[in-house]
Amino acid sequence: MIDANPVMLLAQQLTILDPGYAALAFDQIGPGSQWFTPREVMQAMLASRASHTQAGPAVMGARLAGSLGYAAAGRLGVAMAVAGRAYDTGPDSLMLRLDEDALVAQIAVRSARMAVLPNDPLAGRPDVTVVEDRAALASWAARGAYATLAPLIDEVHAQTRYGGVAMWNQIADSVLSPATKAPLLAGQSQEAGRSIGQLLLDALVAEGAPIRRRGTVRPAQSETGGAVLDPVRGMCCLVYRQDKDKCGGCPLVK
Repeated sequence: MIDANPVMLLAQQLTILDPGYAALAFDQIGPGSQWFTPREVMQAMLASRASHTQAGPAVMGARLAGSLGYAAAGRLGVAMAVAGRAYDTGPDSLMLRLDEDALVAQIAVRSARMAVLPNDPLAGRPDVTVVEDRAALASWAARGAYATLAPLIDEVHAQTRYGGVAMWNQIADSVLSPATKAPLLAGQSQEAGRSIGQLLLDALVAEGAPIRRRGTVRPAQSETGGAVLDPVRGMCCLVYRQDKDKCGGCPLVK
């Protein structure tokens, strides 16, 4: 098992929690699906006639920013929170597959590069960088994620005129909410998961991301009656403007 592709090993671990958390190794994906590089994906997203493209430029900007943010940084935050590992979501590595609404349905990575903490079993393997601590892990991850996201957010802004700060705040929510929820599924600390999500946001800010809002949490109960943390977004995703109910973490109602 230790000789298996480390990206796929991580994907298998995260898929058990939720298939939407996983990033696949692109060289192990069979034919039959259309995938885009970050440089290609915007044209396909903007050409869509999905409902969010018809509900005004702010809605379109918010939906695209949230989708791209979860693709390049949100799933990455989950990997860091649950497994203490980060993979490369830089523009030469990340691949994206869209759903029928031209939002990101699945991601894969072409690079085998991964960063891990010193006690990780993968330490010492080719393409695996050992970093000092969780803050260094976040910095390693943020470099690639920011390099991918910054030009995409600039392009969404050029097309919709929706504010860049607002979109980066959407990205912050796409990191913090899953980083808070995923550890619960893994039987791990939600506080620790949210903490590493915050470290990833700190690292994105250090790269140049103008993140101003990060949301909060509120105490809640699980279906079994246990105490859990329920994330509340820092920025409204505007989904309600598509004649839909407000999302579970809407800051307008909590």
